[in-house]
Amino acid sequence: MQIDATTRKRRFLEEFSLKATSEFNKLWEDRDFCNTFMDFHRKTFAESKIRTGFNVQVYASLERAVWRSKNQSKGITVKFNIPRNCKAFSTKSFDFIELGIYPRNRIAIPFIKNRNFQRYSDLLKSGWTCKTYGLTPNLQIVAYLSKDEVELPAKRNVMGIDFNAKRIAVSVLSDKGKVLHQDYFGLHIWMKRKGIMRRRSVMQGFNNLSALRRLKTREYDFVDTNIGQMVKGILDLAGEYNADISIENLKRFKLKGRRFNKEVMRMPFRKFREILTSRCFDKKITLNIVDSWHTSKFCNHCGAVGKGHSSNNYALFECKECGVVVNSDRNASKNIALKCLLERKDSTNHKPFQISNREGLVNDLRQMSDESGLLVAVQHSNHLDGKPTGFSRG
Repeated sequence: MQIDATTRKRRFLEEFSLKATSEFNKLWEDRDFCNTFMDFHRKTFAESKIRTGFNVQVYASLERAVWRSKNQSKGITVKFNIPRNCKAFSTKSFDFIELGIYPRNRIAIPFIKNRNFQRYSDLLKSGWTCKTYGLTPNLQIVAYLSKDEVELPAKRNVMGIDFNAKRIAVSVLSDKGKVLHQDYFGLHIWMKRKGIMRRRSVMQGFNNLSALRRLKTREYDFVDTNIGQMVKGILDLAGEYNADISIENLKRFKLKGRRFNKEVMRMPFRKFREILTSRCFDKKITLNIVDSWHTSKFCNHCGAVGKGHSSNNYALFECKECGVVVNSDRNASKNIALKCLLERKDSTNHKPFQISNREGLVNDLRQMSDESGLLVAVQHSNHLDGKPTGFSRG
């Protein structure tokens, strides 16, 4: 949000922002040889508090930002917490934000009532709360909003989303495991970024730095816009089929080289998950996070667990037990949705799932319990060895 500060107040805020950035970089240099955050805090707190004179809360926010940062910064956003170091109030004509920069020294700044402020006001009226504000390097105010989550009743159907480097596969299953719809999203993002990578390699040969920076900005804008549009399409599909959404709890992959990392990161999972989480919250759709154990290796036709991909074609899933060959992304998305169905709270009294129109052992797919009674796995009743052959919680 923009502020309408006088020249004197603006100059005061600019000096504070520059001083905070300078202190941030100084603390980043002093962070070396500190194994824990508390070691870093003991090493720097007393000297830095005297050097800057900032409020303790302001300095604490700088410490946390430095500890999480990977390098120095040209400008940082300083956070202020309510009620100790910040408060918002209104008069008949203006709305203010009061920041406690130094002890016993607060500065009140009026907001500009534009579209950003109107959206901020509407969110507060709809139940959102703000306990932290931030001052950016370009002297704008950032409001960190939060809202208590409400447990929603489970919808009848479930949508499983399999996220990979090239595209996103989506499968919608009924509460009995029947496939209602399957689709793909995001392939155009991968194709566009592939072309950008080729163009970047040519431009790097000419050492055109300004053109490379413009290309990087356009690439990020394209990805942000299209990830948002893709999430909108997924939510519209979930609303059409009255389905909750389930995704995998993917972890950071191990670095395997520059080329491999570029291939994997063409579809940014973290950005997709953040936007999806936010939109699901707004649309009152439950987002279930399931573990990724064997979701790409489990055959939803016969229940066997294999290597996952065909030896001849990586895009296909080939079961060594029953011989079925299906698209690997679709197979994984169906497994993610099925796992979500089995992990629902009322799954203790569920009936076996039918997830295929073919005559297969999938009719005997059922959830198993360990010795304590906790539902932990999926296997078929005809497996005589008693070992789980499907999903597990870890």
